[in-house]
Amino acid sequence: MFKFAAVSPRIQVLRDKRSAANKGRTILDGERTKIYTDYYKAHEAEPNILKRAHCLYEWCSNKTILVEDEDIFVGQLGRTYRALNSFVEWDATWLHQASHDDDNNFKTAWQSKDSFAYMSDSDREIFKEASEYWIDRSLSARYLEIIPPFLQNFQGNGCSDFFARKPNLGGVPQGHYSPNYQKVIAEGFGSIKREIRQKIDQLQGQIYGNDAAKFLFYQATDIVCDAAIIFSKRYAQECARQAENHANPERKTELLNMADSLNWIMENPARNTWEALQAVILYQLMLVADGQQHGLSQGRVDQYAGWFAENELKLGTLTMATLQDYSDAFFLKLNDNLIQVRMSSNDMLSKMYSGKGYSYNTGGHHFTIGGVKKNGTDASNVLTRCLLHTTGRMFLADPSVDIRIHKNTPSDVWELAIESSKACGGVPSFENDELIIPMLVKRGRTLEDARDYCIIGCVEPSGSGNEWSASGGPGSEVFFNLLGPIIMAIHNGENPLTGFKRGLKTGYLYDYQTFEAFKEAFAAQLKYFLDWQITGGNCFELMYADHFPAVVASTTMDGCVESGKDALSGGCKYNSTGLTGCGIGNVADCLIAIKKLCFDDKIVTTKELYEALCANWEGYESLYQTIVFDIPHYGNDIDEVDELAAWVMNLANNYVSAATNPRGGNWAFGTFTMTVHVDYGSKTAATPDGRRKGEALAEAISSRQGFDRNGVISYLNTVSKLPQSILGNGDQMNLRFSPSCVANKEGVEKLRQLITTYFENGGMEVQFNVVDTQTLYQAQENPDEYRNLIVRIAGFSVYFVEMPKVLQDDFISRTEHCAL
Repeated sequence: MFKFAAVSPRIQVLRDKRSAANKGRTILDGERTKIYTDYYKAHEAEPNILKRAHCLYEWCSNKTILVEDEDIFVGQLGRTYRALNSFVEWDATWLHQASHDDDNNFKTAWQSKDSFAYMSDSDREIFKEASEYWIDRSLSARYLEIIPPFLQNFQGNGCSDFFARKPNLGGVPQGHYSPNYQKVIAEGFGSIKREIRQKIDQLQGQIYGNDAAKFLFYQATDIVCDAAIIFSKRYAQECARQAENHANPERKTELLNMADSLNWIMENPARNTWEALQAVILYQLMLVADGQQHGLSQGRVDQYAGWFAENELKLGTLTMATLQDYSDAFFLKLNDNLIQVRMSSNDMLSKMYSGKGYSYNTGGHHFTIGGVKKNGTDASNVLTRCLLHTTGRMFLADPSVDIRIHKNTPSDVWELAIESSKACGGVPSFENDELIIPMLVKRGRTLEDARDYCIIGCVEPSGSGNEWSASGGPGSEVFFNLLGPIIMAIHNGENPLTGFKRGLKTGYLYDYQTFEAFKEAFAAQLKYFLDWQITGGNCFELMYADHFPAVVASTTMDGCVESGKDALSGGCKYNSTGLTGCGIGNVADCLIAIKKLCFDDKIVTTKELYEALCANWEGYESLYQTIVFDIPHYGNDIDEVDELAAWVMNLANNYVSAATNPRGGNWAFGTFTMTVHVDYGSKTAATPDGRRKGEALAEAISSRQGFDRNGVISYLNTVSKLPQSILGNGDQMNLRFSPSCVANKEGVEKLRQLITTYFENGGMEVQFNVVDTQTLYQAQENPDEYRNLIVRIAGFSVYFVEMPKVLQDDFISRTEHCAL
C-alpha cells in the first residue's frame, strides 16, 4: 500500500505551529489599513496610479518585519503570524459596521474566546478612523456614482447576482490572473527598473498623444521596483540582526545565508532554488498588499524553480531532503498568507462561528505543475515530484494545485498525483493539455504561450505572466444562473420570487404551441440577460481600472511596460474576461421534461405543468414522481438529454465569446460554480426538472445531485458529449468515490485509465474525492475528530468540518461511486 513519507522534524515544528494557530483566532491586523489610509488622506490630489504605488512603497518600507526562529522562508502580511489584512479602500461597509458597533456586540464577535477572528482595541480604533474616511470614498461607495442608472433596475432578475450585491462589494478586490513570477526570478526588479527608467528618459520633453498616461504609469512602476528591493533588504537586515548573537551556530549560519540571499534577490536574478521560491513569496506579499488577491495564481512553480533544483542536485549543493523541506515550507508559507473573506455583521459572526473553533485556512492561492514545456516536451522535473509529495502528506486545503496531463506524462508522476488526490481531498486536480493547448491557440495565443498556460482562480486556463484574465473580478459579476432564463421563459419575463418584471415578454409556459417555440424563448431570454451581465461587468471594469489599477502586477506582466499601460487598461499581451454558467444539468433536465411531458408524450398540458410550478409541486405529487423517476435525466448517457445540454452550452458560449471587454479582449464562457449553485438555488423558483423552490442547482457540469444513476462510466460519457473545447473560462468535473473501489495499485491504475479515457473523449478537467458517505455524516456529528478531512468543492479544497452545514449537505448529496 502506498504511503507518503513523514515530514522532517523541522517541518513538523512549522506544521505544529500552524495547527496551534488554527485552534485560536486569526488576527485582523490594522497595520496595512493605517498605512494606506494615512497616505490617501495626505495625498488626495495625487493620481490614483501613483497613490497605489506610493502606498505599496510605504507598506514595504514601514510594515513590521517578522522573522521567527523556525522560519525557512520569511514574509508575512501583518504584524503577527497568520494575520489578515483589510482592503478598506475597496469596501469599507462591513468594517465600518463592525468597528462602530455596540461594545458588547463587538467584544462578543471579536474578543470572546470562541471568536472567529480577533480585533484588538487599538486596531478597532484604526478601523474606526479608516472606515469613517473610506465609507464615502471606497470603490464600493463610488459604484452608484459611476454605474449607469439603468443597471440598477436589474436587481432580483434571478439570472445574475451582480446587480443585487452592489454597492457593497465585500472585502476582496479583483484578481484571477497569474503574475509574471518568472520575470521576477530570472531578471529581478533592478533590471525591470532600468528598462522603465529608459522609457521615462525617452519621454522627457517628448510627451505627445497619450504619452502623459504612459509617463504616470512608468513613474508608478518605477516606485514599485524600489519598493520590492527595499522590502527584501529589510528582511535581510532582520536576519543579519538576529544572527549577530544567536546561540545556535547552525541557525546563525542559516540566518547569515538568508540575509545574503535577501540582500540579493528582488533586485537581481535568483541564483538557487531557495532564492527563487523566496522571491515568489515576497512578490506574492506585495501583490496581496496591493489588493490583488482574489484567486491569485502562482503559476507554474515547478517550471521557474525546478531547474535550479536539478542543477543544484547535480552539483551536490542541495540534497533531496533539503529540497523536500523547501517544498513543504513553501506550501506552509503560502498557507500563512490568508485572504480576508467577505465578512458578516458582528451579530452574524457570533451566531455562525461561536464555539466552533473555526479559523481562517485559505489564502486563495493556486498553482500549476507538470504539463509540457514551451517546446512541447514533458515538463515534469524533480520539483514537480517534491510538490506532489508535499500535497499528499501535509493535509493543507490551500494552496490549491492542478497537474497538467498529456500523452507523455511519466507513470510515477501519475501515481503521485492520484495518491495525493486520494489522500488530500482532490489536490491536485487534473487538466487536459491535449484539449486546452489547442483551445488557447484558437483563442489567439501563440503555440509557445499556449503550452505555457496555467490554471487561475478555480479552473480557468490562462497565460502565465502575460494575461489579465479577470475571470473573477470581485466575484459577483462572474456567475450566471442558467435556470434564470428558463424561469423567464416560463413566466413571461418575470421572476415570481422577487417581482422582477423586466425580462422579455416571450409568453407564459402555457402560451407555447411547440417545444421549439419554448427553446426559442429560452434562447432569447438567455441572450438578453447575458447582454445585461456583460454590460454591467464592462461598466464596472472601467470604474476599478481608474480607482484600483493593478500597478504591482503590471510592473512585471508581459506587455505592460512595453505598452506603458496598466493591466486594467489593456496593457497585457493577452486580455479576457470570464463568465461562468451555473446549473447546466438542471437546464437540460428542464428542457427534456417540458419536451416529454407536454409535447412528445402529452402526459400533462403546459398549463397543468405551469400550475404545478406555481404551487411548488404541492398537490402534484404524481407528476413530481413521474419527473423524478420516469423522465430521462442528464448524467446517464442518454443522447436526447445530453444533446440539449450541449445545445445550451454552445448557445451560451456563442453569445459570451462574441462580446468584448474594455481592454480589447473577448469574454470567455465557463461552467465552474464554486459554491454559488447553492446560493443561486436558494433564490430560484420551482423548475420543470422537479426541483423545488430553494433547492440547490447542479454544480459545474455535473448532473443534479444524485440523479446520475447508471454509474461513473455513463456519467463521464454524458459530460464527454459537451463541447468542452470551447470553454475558454474552464469547467470542472467532480467525482466522489468510495475508498474501497480505488484502493491499492489496482485502484490507482483504474483511476488513471478512467481519467485518460475521459480526456481522450474530450474532457477538460477532472477532480475527485475519495470519501464515503458514512464518514461525512460522522464528521458532521464529531467535527473535532475530523479536523484534517479535506474535500474538493470546486476549484479549491476546504476542511469539511469548517463548511456551513448547507454546503456539507450539498457535498454529501454528490453520488458516491462504489465501482469502476
